[in-house]
Amino acid sequence: MLTGSFPEQLREDFQSMLDYYGQYPIIVRSSSLLEDSFGSAFAGKYDSFFCANQGSPEDRYNAFEAAVRKIFSSTMSEDALTYRKQRGLDQQVEQMGLLVQRVSGSYHRQYYFPELAGVGISYNTFVWDKQMDPKAGMLRLVLGLGTRAVDRVEGDYPRIVALDEPMKLPLKGYEDIRRFSQKDIDLVNINDNDLQSQSLFRLIEEGIDFNLDRYGVLDRETMNRLRERGKPAQQVWLLTFEHLLIRTDFPQRMQKLLKTLETAYQYPVDIEFTVNRNADQTEKINLLQCRPLQTKGLKKRVSIPDGITAEKIFFKAEGGFMGGNTALQIKQVIWIDAKRYSQLSLSDKHEVARLIGRLNRCIKDREQQPTLLLGPGRWGTSTPSLGVPVKFSEINNMTAIGEVAFQEGELMPELSFGSHFFQDLVEADIFYLALFPDTFPCSLNDGWVYQSSNALEELMPGSSHFKPVVKVIELQKQNLMLLADVVAQKLVCFWDEE
Repeated sequence: MLTGSFPEQLREDFQSMLDYYGQYPIIVRSSSLLEDSFGSAFAGKYDSFFCANQGSPEDRYNAFEAAVRKIFSSTMSEDALTYRKQRGLDQQVEQMGLLVQRVSGSYHRQYYFPELAGVGISYNTFVWDKQMDPKAGMLRLVLGLGTRAVDRVEGDYPRIVALDEPMKLPLKGYEDIRRFSQKDIDLVNINDNDLQSQSLFRLIEEGIDFNLDRYGVLDRETMNRLRERGKPAQQVWLLTFEHLLIRTDFPQRMQKLLKTLETAYQYPVDIEFTVNRNADQTEKINLLQCRPLQTKGLKKRVSIPDGITAEKIFFKAEGGFMGGNTALQIKQVIWIDAKRYSQLSLSDKHEVARLIGRLNRCIKDREQQPTLLLGPGRWGTSTPSLGVPVKFSEINNMTAIGEVAFQEGELMPELSFGSHFFQDLVEADIFYLALFPDTFPCSLNDGWVYQSSNALEELMPGSSHFKPVVKVIELQKQNLMLLADVVAQKLVCFWDEE
């Protein structure tokens, strides 16, 4: 597919389309028959490509044709094929079409981007506060292109907006707001003919206007620190979107948009959108994509017992989980030691990810062998220093996965509500949890892990040298229960002797 050629007539049609768009940046998106249907969203399984669309007609055409080839070839990726098999779609014919759109946005000197972009969902069962209404929906909101909203981006965080409580954050304190906010902007650089990520700090230095008084607040504490260190005076902004969320009707308009679509679909929806500025300075919302949202309801009410003694608790937390009400008996725990993992070479970190994939394939029946996977930072990251770089096909047999904050490094979870990663977990019926022992109300008894025997060598003799890093605990007689109450926003994993 990557080396094939197109018929001459099709090449002429491609060229005519590019002439129509001129030199505006375009995005080439997948549009298959199985994708975005009710029950199977294929979120992030097939690729989309931005084309800066600059240069000579021949250069522009070659870049476009390369994007088309890559999208067709993505139907054969391991993640896509695994997803189709898991959803019972492996015997159905998959026909791939394409959607070519002009990128929503405007020029800011040599940069092209929308003012805001994001993901919206009309029914949010994964609220982090018991006062929130799941029916109100939520957003993942970013400045610039929406790539930072649909994917888990390394070292950066979108703004999570619960539309009934837009200023309520799943964070604790100002330091967390500083740490878990957006710091880089995705944009198209016209001069470089490329999609890029640029530091907000550097773009402000260049004099690029972002209307930051509407979307951010000055971080005066950081500015004072820089001044004390003899650094040149420089404005430092935190992207909190306070003005937009409090002083405009933007949350109400987004909620109305989502509910209108939900009514038409007769089903919860998941959208991608951009926001650009009209001449009268009002926000113009552009709907880029809408598809049925794969959701998990509250399910039956789960009652968490009172008075569980501390020595019986493996971990407990308030909030920081996705998957609705849950009651699971865990038969196997796979644990990645954060400190030892962080000391591995880059190649060994990738090998740990492949090892997790092999352990994942050993799970033949999720019902008979429910497995809890716990590791430092973000699962599925492309940057091993931030977590374990597994592919989704390497964790798809897990019953529950947990991301554990590690205070000695940048190994921090991301509560990725609304992202492609989130959709994968929902559709695969995998319960997700994030543990922040130093931030959120949370406790973790990792001493039990180190006292337990490790079955890794027995399962994977060729990978026994990773025993200090990867621990497999098989629970034959111990009754380890994982309970989550989404209404009370409480989570506990404990040994039940009854």
